[in-house]
Amino acid sequence: MTKVGRLFEDEKIRAVKEATAKVTKEVIEKAAEKALKQGFSVESIAEILSMTEEEVLEIQEKLSMPV
Repeated sequence: MTKVGRLFEDEKIRAVKEATAKVTKEVIEKAAEKALKQGFSVESIAEILSMTEEEVLEIQEKLSMPV
């Protein structure tokens, strides 16, 4: 593969990794929101979704903000 071809390939791989990470984060945050609304504890959500308690608390704060 040429250097230019390799650069394009590397850029595609980086873009896919970034997009995957973004979507994964969004899905985990939505799951945390749903679990909070259903009454799960912050500790349980953090453990189940591999989040920190601080991350879950931030989501909880966003949920209690008036829109």
